[in-house]
Amino acid sequence: MSPNSVTRQLQEHIDELSSSIVAQEAVLLNLRTQRSDARRKLNRFLDPMARLPLEIQSHIFLSVDLDSEPPRPDPNAPPMVFTNVCRLWRDIALATPKLWDALLMDLPRGPQYAEFCKLWLSRACSHSLSLKLSGSLKLQGDIQELVTTYRNQLENLSFTTLSPYSLERPCMAFNLDPSFPLSSLKTMSFEADEDSNFSTMSKWLDVLRAAPALASLTMRNMFFTVGYGELPPPLLTLPSLEVLHAGQPYRWAVSRRDGSTAIVLQYLTLPALKTLNVSDLVDISKQEFVSFLSRSSPTLESFHLTIPHDWSVNAMSRLLRPVPSLSSLELSSRSSLASFLPSIEVLSTSDVLPNLRQLTFNTNSFVTIAHYRKVLSMLTFRCNFCPTRLDSFVLNLPLEEPDPPAPEVRAALRRLVDDGLNIHIGPRSENLL
Repeated sequence: MSPNSVTRQLQEHIDELSSSIVAQEAVLLNLRTQRSDARRKLNRFLDPMARLPLEIQSHIFLSVDLDSEPPRPDPNAPPMVFTNVCRLWRDIALATPKLWDALLMDLPRGPQYAEFCKLWLSRACSHSLSLKLSGSLKLQGDIQELVTTYRNQLENLSFTTLSPYSLERPCMAFNLDPSFPLSSLKTMSFEADEDSNFSTMSKWLDVLRAAPALASLTMRNMFFTVGYGELPPPLLTLPSLEVLHAGQPYRWAVSRRDGSTAIVLQYLTLPALKTLNVSDLVDISKQEFVSFLSRSSPTLESFHLTIPHDWSVNAMSRLLRPVPSLSSLELSSRSSLASFLPSIEVLSTSDVLPNLRQLTFNTNSFVTIAHYRKVLSMLTFRCNFCPTRLDSFVLNLPLEEPDPPAPEVRAALRRLVDDGLNIHIGPRSENLL
């Protein structure tokens, strides 16, 4: 037999063996698949959860106690951890869009991160979305594009930025114009760790104008400007806005550093407003603020304000009379309780805030015996001569050894407590009564 024949026969034998190996591997693969299927069927009999209907299993996943913030893309935390336990859990998680309708994105990150976030949100199908972007949007065009892609599904949107200028980016990201509104957006929050600045007030109003169904708006540590020589923007009405947090009143009273968000009220009309927190009135006059309340004519229920130290009795009266529906009032001041004396005098009038039930004063300075007597007189009046009896009064004092009320004043305050009025006077952790 020639060498060529031997070579050919050996090659043919090798090919036959290779074909047999491939066939056997296919048989083994099929057997392994059958074994896996059999194990899954066995597990469904042995595992109580596996015998539950898909809807109930999905509900169990949704009932996992999560943080109040949207979840991060963390493989060791829900919902991603559900996809790593077993095939059954993965199938359930991927078939439950509600698990994927919220996401917290820490920025800046690379392009692969944006692709992963896109995959995450695609699992939410047509559900309304809640997004929180934390960090800087600078050079994050892929994230801007992602937000724009899902803008029609956005229900809750939050920006927390570390960069003073990156709050400009949402305006560019949304390509704001009337033909592309954020029609589903209900809640929007802009918070900055540094003093942030929109170049013009009109640009910020464009953001609000794009969200006609907005129900809750938070703006913290932001500064707004109106360009030199620029015409004032026209008034904007947000018919559905019920909650507005323009800064953090207590923080401003302590540090006087929380932006100048109140200036935006000059350009807004909010007829549905129920909760209003305003940290500063530095850049808006008393008249402009009262005009905002008058033209909005809201059925306001809760109001928290940092009061300027120079407001008179007349100014406080003009401030509070347009909101007779108010049931909760909280006033903060960096000065002594003397700053509250005009408010105390106005609140001692029966036709001002007839529905008031909760009253809170936050002061970071001293309180004198005369101040306590004024407070006692006002509380006695509100409990005995107003259409609606006061339920709660809180006077938050500094931690540094606050002076308690005089014994006779304390005794009178305790009698009000015995009559049903909840009173707290002192640091937040201690009641001097």
